[in-house]
Amino acid sequence: MYQLLINATNKHELEKLLILYIIGVVDGLESELVTIDEAEKLLFSPYTIDLVDSKGISKEIIDIIHLGTELEDVQSLIPDKLSESLKEIKDKSIKILAKQSVYKIENKIICNTK
Repeated sequence: MYQLLINATNKHELEKLLILYIIGVVDGLESELVTIDEAEKLLFSPYTIDLVDSKGISKEIIDIIHLGTELEDVQSLIPDKLSESLKEIKDKSIKILAKQSVYKIENKIICNTK
């Protein structure tokens, strides 16, 4: 098994990283390079919601991740709304990222797990 450790110095760094991660996963979905099943394993799951909630992550970000957990339902029930749902997630994420721009990432985030 390969492991990397994500290590944020503070909550704002972690929130910024999560938003960037959300945008990347959504880009992958929009480009059809990532499946919804993969996106759920990467990020959009109840487990992730519980984990980030336990770290004190903002409700706005948790709500965005929750929207991602609904993508499978959107795809199966109203597939013509999938791109609209992805756009909503991305737009909300970019709006939060703009607010987060005042917080700078101070240290390396990805570390070896030695």
